[in-house]
Amino acid sequence: MYDMILTGTFYLIAETERLWIGVNPETVSLDANNVQAAPLQVRFWAGEGSNKVAMSAYLTFRVESVVGSSVTKLFEDKPVSKVSSYDYTIPSDQYATANRISIYAYEDAARTKEIDSKQVNIIAANPTPFPRSDDWNVENVYKNGEYLKQDNVLYMWTSRVSGNTEISPKEWIEAHQESGLWTPYPYDKLIAAEIALLNFALIGSAVFQDEYMISQQGVDASGNPTNDFRKFGTEDFTPNLLLNFLTGLFKGNKVELTGQISTASEGKRIVIDPVTNSISMYDFLGNLVGKISFSTIEDYTTPVIELYDMTPTGSLGGKTTILPGSITFSSLYLGDNYTVNISPQRILFRKNNVTTKEYGNS
Repeated sequence: MYDMILTGTFYLIAETERLWIGVNPETVSLDANNVQAAPLQVRFWAGEGSNKVAMSAYLTFRVESVVGSSVTKLFEDKPVSKVSSYDYTIPSDQYATANRISIYAYEDAARTKEIDSKQVNIIAANPTPFPRSDDWNVENVYKNGEYLKQDNVLYMWTSRVSGNTEISPKEWIEAHQESGLWTPYPYDKLIAAEIALLNFALIGSAVFQDEYMISQQGVDASGNPTNDFRKFGTEDFTPNLLLNFLTGLFKGNKVELTGQISTASEGKRIVIDPVTNSISMYDFLGNLVGKISFSTIEDYTTPVIELYDMTPTGSLGGKTTILPGSITFSSLYLGDNYTVNISPQRILFRKNNVTTKEYGNS
């Protein structure tokens, strides 16, 4: 047996656990007014899968505006304590151009030993265009999407943070062309611009969104008049007029129609005809099965209800006629025409138009 002598230096290397930042949701969502839909939940972990455990670190949040390769730091937040979890919400009244949050985890409070970093994109909803009827005033506050008209030009406030400028929109744009606070639209191109750029398209007093056409005016949850159609889809705005181009649904607060109206479903129809003063009902074979009508003679109006019993072959099997003060039943199923007329004065039985029995009221 030989002795083995090892010379040199040997290293034992153990695999270190991964330290990493986890976030939920993966993307931060803002509404058109810079309000975050839900806090960004940040967790700091060691390990993977079911073996991961929460670890503590010093976190730094940077709210940034990224345009191409250019990154502008808008705001930096450094929580004082060392934490394993943190819920973060960006300020809604600042940083209208923010589109990314960068998160850094450090071992030390001085933030010199970085452990991990994570970048989270910010997505903001498009604004709802809304007209401001009053003229521009320096004391007004404008929300994203609100617009006004000056000198045949429409000016829209296009910042996610509500505000105003100390000079008129026209003067502001001339002096600060890249600010993005006011956006001009030539009035004669308004419709095209709105359809291309905005959630809602406005034509006159009509508002178009997705498959809907609604009125700008409506009522709120308490039934009070309002024109804030931005709340359409909630109980805070019910339009006076609604048309769904996808389903054909039509609703109106006060509707006046002229001419004949016909509705149909699976072959069955109901026809309202002001010319004949009637409402007619048809079965799926096209047979008239019911009718309500009225006639006026010398200022005297007589309403009539007629119900038809149709056989499967489409022939008349029976009929019921209701007039003011009388009801008449007729049957043709047995080959003869049998009728019964009931009124306050009498009950009359007839066969083939010949009276067979009659009972008076006394």
